[in-house]
Amino acid sequence: MQKSLLVSVSLLAVLGAHAASAQEAVDEEIVITGQRAQQQRSIEEKREALGIMDVAAADEIGQLPDKNVAEVIERLPGVGVQYDQGEGRYVAVRGVPSDLNGYTLNGFEIGNPDGGTRKLPLDIISGQLLNRVEVSKVKTADLIGQGIGGTINLVPQTAFDFEKPFTLSANAQIGYQELRKSDQPIRGDITVGGRFGADEQFGILLGASYSDRTYTSYGIYPDDWNPEAAAVAGAPARGAVPTNIKFTDYRLKRERIGVSGSLDWRGDSTDLYLRGVYSKFTEDEYRQRYRLDFSNITWDANGLTGLAATSEQRSDLRLEYKEKSILAFMAGGTTRIGEDWTIDYGAARIHNEVIEPNESWQFRGNPGAVAVDFTDKLYTAAPVNGPLAPAALGFRTYTAQDESGEEDTWQFRADVKRALAFGNDSFVKAGGNVRLTDKSFDGRNDSYGRGTAPNRFTLAGLSGDDVNVKMGGGLSYFLTPSIDSDLIRAYTDGKLGGPQFVLNESTSLSNATLSDFSLDEDVYAGYAMANLDFGAIAVTAGLRVERTKLGISGFLLQDGVVTATSGTRKYTNWLPSLVVRITPSDDTVFRIAYSRSIGRPQYSDLSPGGTVDLSDEGELSVSTGNPALKPYAADALDATAEWYFAPGGILSFGAFAKFIKDPIFSQSYTITDGTFGGVTYDRIYFTQTLNADEGDIVGLEAAYQQQFSFLPGLLSGFGVNLNLTLVDANLKNPDRGTTNFPEQSKLLWGAQLFYQKGIVEASVAYHHTGRALLSVGNVAYNDQFNDDLRRLDAKVAIDITPNVRVFAEGQNLTDEPTRQYQGGVRNWVTQNERYGRTFYAGVSLRW
Repeated sequence: MQKSLLVSVSLLAVLGAHAASAQEAVDEEIVITGQRAQQQRSIEEKREALGIMDVAAADEIGQLPDKNVAEVIERLPGVGVQYDQGEGRYVAVRGVPSDLNGYTLNGFEIGNPDGGTRKLPLDIISGQLLNRVEVSKVKTADLIGQGIGGTINLVPQTAFDFEKPFTLSANAQIGYQELRKSDQPIRGDITVGGRFGADEQFGILLGASYSDRTYTSYGIYPDDWNPEAAAVAGAPARGAVPTNIKFTDYRLKRERIGVSGSLDWRGDSTDLYLRGVYSKFTEDEYRQRYRLDFSNITWDANGLTGLAATSEQRSDLRLEYKEKSILAFMAGGTTRIGEDWTIDYGAARIHNEVIEPNESWQFRGNPGAVAVDFTDKLYTAAPVNGPLAPAALGFRTYTAQDESGEEDTWQFRADVKRALAFGNDSFVKAGGNVRLTDKSFDGRNDSYGRGTAPNRFTLAGLSGDDVNVKMGGGLSYFLTPSIDSDLIRAYTDGKLGGPQFVLNESTSLSNATLSDFSLDEDVYAGYAMANLDFGAIAVTAGLRVERTKLGISGFLLQDGVVTATSGTRKYTNWLPSLVVRITPSDDTVFRIAYSRSIGRPQYSDLSPGGTVDLSDEGELSVSTGNPALKPYAADALDATAEWYFAPGGILSFGAFAKFIKDPIFSQSYTITDGTFGGVTYDRIYFTQTLNADEGDIVGLEAAYQQQFSFLPGLLSGFGVNLNLTLVDANLKNPDRGTTNFPEQSKLLWGAQLFYQKGIVEASVAYHHTGRALLSVGNVAYNDQFNDDLRRLDAKVAIDITPNVRVFAEGQNLTDEPTRQYQGGVRNWVTQNERYGRTFYAGVSLRW
């Protein structure tokens, strides 16, 4: 890997040097538009930043080539994305899990509509409403302290972002999907607004976006590979065997609606703004699954095929609906006093919400002996006598889930800046902000089981068509029998709580209480910083202090009795930062930085709720969260070298190291002669989230971007964008020793070949996200991993007139599935899900 990096570095340096020598022949008066303009704006933002930042800017017509914001910033150095059902969702920066990032909208913390986590699902945001996305990897003191990996700031569009006083842009497209030809995905957006007044001092801009994607995915999901499983004869060639195989037919409708608006006024000494953003993401899923459990395999001599003596067949149907929304209003402004003083101020109100009503049914039966074949990575297992008929599958369980969560946040901030008399950009700055958050989550999941023998029923008369689960490469599985959603819903209606659907009171009570919490989290922050410009050297130093006050309540469940419980916590974090920028010439920038940041615990980890069980006389088992958790704290060292050798061209290298204290784990421990709830016990067995010792992350980044304008004729339209990130991370787990960080990929790289000349603009982009640990098990063979994910996309656009453009896009052109595996062994597959290719054609209008 080190050799590959050296080769890449050498190649980039040679290309950059050649470009610099040829740049003198380029006409500097050429008007840059389209993709080149987008890339040049992003590079200028990076160059002028006080800290270390990467930027993804929207192009001229407001169209982003990816499905959502997560996929847009995946193309930046050091950014890895977790995909869900074929779409990017969660973002890890420089090997740090997504729940430890900071997320802001126009500088205000967004919060999170999801229940117990802090990781923002970025597929909720419509990227077409944004001017740019900023990923700050080294922050100055005026930015929020949350964000060990980085802070992702979403910047909305305003009327002052456009060159002309009036702007109107619209984009509409329709798609074709390889696995679901009957439903065409559609996307569209419109932006309209302008500047008016005698001096164009007023600006108004309105935007709206919509996307609807109804699609199918096919999957195979085995569970619980166990190397310790005894073999009756022979031995499994893979070194382990799972407990089951599951085939899935998922049909999803994902709808995304976004609206934004901005009203700005720019005067001689004061600028004011009022902005609003609303984004709603809905997901309506039909999840059909066939599951075959097996055990006691007698292996053939090859260790790849065999016969399982005991088995169980299950047919499941889950109908799942989820709706997540963000509503934000922001107001503020800037006042300039004389030539030296500037005051910035703002306030925001953000409301996040999630609702998730779901239903699921399960039928089971015994099909007898099962033949298994592990020759291929996606192995096969099938009953010797064929799958069970619907009449042989008896009803087992029904669950009705109804979960909801809300989050309301008020934020206020003010900053005072004074310019200093020396240097081009020397200043001192101080300010503060307040964030007041109320968050609650209410989980409910009623569970019903089968009745006594006279009242039991089967799948007969309730089944649907067989499904051919096409995994690609000629490999197919048959999901049979399926459950007809209309028939089973009609049959269930009016019967809940009766003799055929018997309420499981203890399970339902547990499901209705243990995940519930209500939280107040108030953060009061202040900072002071100075930027001292000495010409070729500039120093930015600052200190931020954040005081966090937390109050959280939940419920304990003990012997069928629910008891309210609560906890409080107050803590203060001092967050220094120092950035030294060296500019020996106009086109080179070196940065050396130290900074400290924090990552607050997950809400579910903070909740004091849980279970209490009296296992034996004098012994108690307690499983709860922990309101007393400390936040993660990270000290980071960074160094970068940036060469801006041409307009829109950059060659950069960076190295970083993060030293993280107080990581959080779920830990088990025993207290003798302890007290709980005012009662003393001989032994108390605790399972609780606690702070552990430390972890560290080190890495290297490289990026190169250029259009080859020095080449002759049509070749001058070509350009490339390359990036590479290498990461190594260690986390000390008190139960397991040293492990990787979850979501940390050791290798990230991307390559884009683009073309812009005359009326044609095109690009082909490839991105590789390396395998990453997902979760740490109790033993190493239970660790869960994401496998490598490779993404190839392409687009081409042609300008029909100066105002009309037609385009076509292709996504996931290699038909790449998402894969997960267990225990660090890549053929211990736990997920292989296929989504197929998607193609779009559309038209864009711009005035």
